[in-house]
Amino acid sequence: MIDTLEHKVAEVRAGLREKLGLRGSTLAAQLRRGGRLLPRYVRRDATYLAQVVPLARNPKLHRLIDQEKVIQAHRNVLAHLQTIDPVAQRRETLLNIIAAIAFAIFATGILVIVVIWWRGLA
Repeated sequence: MIDTLEHKVAEVRAGLREKLGLRGSTLAAQLRRGGRLLPRYVRRDATYLAQVVPLARNPKLHRLIDQEKVIQAHRNVLAHLQTIDPVAQRRETLLNIIAAIAFAIFATGILVIVVIWWRGLA
């Protein structure tokens, strides 16, 4: 069971690294870096997986692990990561930056025109 749990955590870590560019030595470290990049329900499931790993290494605490919840959390996180397109995210970020710059230039131009008109220079 430990091998399958660690395999599931490794899949989640690889998905976070590949799709969101989150680096870290453990899943918990990746989730701390991830912050707002994941929806609450996905972050909750991934946090559960990160909390279960130390329990799986201890034979007495191993019985506390809910196997169905581990499987469901693994599925939920991977399903969400499948929907993420890193190229589209980069494109969207670039377009947002360009739109913000264009709006700032437009607003500055309007303000200059209003000031010129107000002072009676036009």
